[in-house]
Amino acid sequence: MYKKLTHSLLSVMALGAMAYAGGDFEEVKPLEVDVVEASKYAVGLKIGTLGAGLDISRSITEKLNVRFNINGATYSDTQCESNIEYDYDLTLATAGLLLDYFPMDNGFRISAGAYYNGNEFELTAQPQGGSYNINGITYGTAQIGSLAGLIEFDELAPYIGIGWGNTTKTKGWGFYADAGIMYQGEAQVTLTPTCGTAVTAAACTTIQHDVEVERLDLVNELSDYKIYPVVSVGVTYTF
Repeated sequence: MYKKLTHSLLSVMALGAMAYAGGDFEEVKPLEVDVVEASKYAVGLKIGTLGAGLDISRSITEKLNVRFNINGATYSDTQCESNIEYDYDLTLATAGLLLDYFPMDNGFRISAGAYYNGNEFELTAQPQGGSYNINGITYGTAQIGSLAGLIEFDELAPYIGIGWGNTTKTKGWGFYADAGIMYQGEAQVTLTPTCGTAVTAAACTTIQHDVEVERLDLVNELSDYKIYPVVSVGVTYTF
């Protein structure tokens, strides 16, 4: 019995060797699969209501990105506020950390996060006809040598908005846009007069009191600026 089994096994092995030698068996090649490496990082350049900006994005999951951005610009103009004409220098300086959520399989996103808000106005009052009208009282330049101010807002400003462009999804160049609001809180206003050298201490105290009334009026006029609109468009490159 064992001899018959051994003989059968040897016969099968011999047939296999002959078939292999004759080339009847083809080599089985592994299945080739094209693997597309997922993109992770994107850099964007943009322009908008926060000035010129730079964005750096990184994907966390298929539907969630984290984005860091910095923005800035300067602007000067003259404007009348609370019956006083001011030369003002606007400095825009913000840095944001945002999460971008993509609820659908396209570029639409919902963004939320917070900004460091360094936006501020530097004010310099200009005398009209050689005098200032402060709290309804006319003061000459001999009484008030200068009147300067500063307008600031909360340094931490929450943000929520929508946008377009999944910047980390496809490698290469792309377009993106954002529209949202940044809550920057109540305006913080300082207004400082410089009394003339010939002004008495009592008269200087009266001037400071009237300037304080004007400061409060200016705060009231700026109450509508608690929410700052954030709109931007830009181009990105994804690595």
